[in-house]
Amino acid sequence: MFDFWRFQSINQGSYKLLSSEFDWLLVALSIVVAIFASYSTLVILDRIRASDNQKIINFWLFFGCFVLGSGVWAMHYTGMLAFKMPMTMSFSLLITALSILPIFIASYFTLRKISQSKFDFWNIQLSALSLALGIGTMHFIGMEAMKSEAVMVYNLPLFLASILVAHLLATITLYLTVLETRIDRYQFIVRILCSIVMGGTVTAMHYTAMISVSFYVPDNTKIALEHMSHGTLVIPVAIAGIISVLVVTTILCALIDKRLQAAELLVRESAIREKDIVEHLPDGLLVIDSKGKIVSSNTAAQNMFNLPCDAITKLMIEQLIPSITYSKLVDDVVLFDHVFSGQTILIEGRKKNGDTFPIEAHFSKMTLVIDYQIMFSCVMRDITERVNLEAQLNQANKLESIGQLAAGIAHEINTPTQYVTDNTSFLKGAFASCIDVIKFCQNISSKPTEDINKEDINKMKGLLSDSDIEFILEEVPSAITQSLEGLHRISTIVKAMKSFSHPSKGEMQLTSISEAIETTITVARNEWRYIAELVTQFDDDLPKIMCIRDELNQVFLNIIVNATHAIEENSTKSGQIDGKIKILATRQGENIIIKVVDNGAGMTAETQERIFDPFYTTKDVGKGTGQGLSLAYSVIVDRHKGKIEAHSILGEGTTFTISLPIDNDLNLEDVSLTLEKDFI
Repeated sequence: MFDFWRFQSINQGSYKLLSSEFDWLLVALSIVVAIFASYSTLVILDRIRASDNQKIINFWLFFGCFVLGSGVWAMHYTGMLAFKMPMTMSFSLLITALSILPIFIASYFTLRKISQSKFDFWNIQLSALSLALGIGTMHFIGMEAMKSEAVMVYNLPLFLASILVAHLLATITLYLTVLETRIDRYQFIVRILCSIVMGGTVTAMHYTAMISVSFYVPDNTKIALEHMSHGTLVIPVAIAGIISVLVVTTILCALIDKRLQAAELLVRESAIREKDIVEHLPDGLLVIDSKGKIVSSNTAAQNMFNLPCDAITKLMIEQLIPSITYSKLVDDVVLFDHVFSGQTILIEGRKKNGDTFPIEAHFSKMTLVIDYQIMFSCVMRDITERVNLEAQLNQANKLESIGQLAAGIAHEINTPTQYVTDNTSFLKGAFASCIDVIKFCQNISSKPTEDINKEDINKMKGLLSDSDIEFILEEVPSAITQSLEGLHRISTIVKAMKSFSHPSKGEMQLTSISEAIETTITVARNEWRYIAELVTQFDDDLPKIMCIRDELNQVFLNIIVNATHAIEENSTKSGQIDGKIKILATRQGENIIIKVVDNGAGMTAETQERIFDPFYTTKDVGKGTGQGLSLAYSVIVDRHKGKIEAHSILGEGTTFTISLPIDNDLNLEDVSLTLEKDFI
């Protein structure tokens, strides 16, 4: 088949050279096919460079070698159909099919090299040689598929020159692909221009190789007067159509891949960004699966519990937060209780060493549902420092309040102390006055009855008269009673002070609300006694409740003092002092309702909306810090899960209403679980 005589000289005496020409319409069509194939190849290279997924890269490499190989082969076959000479020609189907293999192999090798971005001189030359040899081999195998009575002869110098030209043109083609990757502006226009030049160079390889071949027939052979075509344009048009469909398919696939890759990149960047955000959150984050197992945690959560990531993801939620189980969370969502989910709650966490610490947690049902199973997220914050600071602040506020009330308390203690002192002095003087009488009576009592004379009796009467015994007998019982009352009053004040200032360390204890209010009233007595009349009205059957007593004492004190100041302000404006404070405590269902009513200055609607804001005050500088009612709100709502409301009418007075649950289960059920070895 590949006889060496194709490079031998022909006997000009026995053979005559056939003239040939090209159908320029088909030549133009072959160039268009090559340009389409080149454009598709550039599109595919763009997708290869944009991807970092090896499977996608391999897909585009194989698809690219098919598109480029098919395009170049279609260009070659169309070019062969464009060749005309005055002799009938046909093509061997088998050899024509075999001619496509070299260009496929060369295309794959070349595209692989280019996709690796190896653009140095030697790699470009190696790729160009591969492409040139592939196109050349395809061309010359395709030429062998031609069947005709004419003898095909190659001109060896032109044959070698055609291969050299093919290598040169392949080099130009590859440099154009490199150039196309490095130009960022006007990419579409640059790609079209590169495709046109590349299509021209690939086509030039074919037609340069055609120059090296000649066809001869024996002298006695009859030849046609006109150059014979290969038939209708159906075959080349069909080939061009198939290539066009392939190009369009390539472009569509590239567009789809580009969008998918952009979406994938966006998702990946979003995932990285969100992971980075989650990892750098100051609050801890746990993700709980449908079995109650922790499947994800961020750095803050790991540091909070002193556990590494691999250890924390092996645990159940109740091992870190004993009072929470997955079933509780599900029931809370299903039954719409909203005790845990959607609420910020104060609970205890457990560290690696078993120590507990206070945390502020917010559980949420995740919107992502996998296999119809509910998952939860928990955002939490270690509030150990905050709790300690709040305790110190509360204690400081109490001591500040006591400091502010110190003068009044001193006066309250001084008054009974004063009359106890006076009565004691009186008793001392009275006793001194009675000593002479008692001694004389002792002497008289030691004498026999018959020795007692009238003179002794007169002397006794004189002593009794001088000692004013009747006055002493009348006043001493009264003095003793007054002294006992004073001592009792002092004892009551001291006990109230001790009860008020004693810290409960944030622990719940069974407390009588009426007794707590009475204690606070006693401590604040000097604040209100000269400004308002304070009356109380408590239900007789008020039950004791679990609460943090010293914190509630502080709340009652803040409200009573505020009521006193409001009455004082109102009396200053009106010039009349007729202040009244009424404190009521009743039971309503499962709650104790406490109302503190005053007829003070009242508040505007704007003030009512802000009175529980931290550091908001309507008092003059130095008379208030704006923390009293803010702390009251925190204690009642956050710490005791109760309610506090204020209703006020400007110029008429204010009513504070506090609702405290009787069954205040703030210390949620302690789930005692044995920690796994991984936890320890």
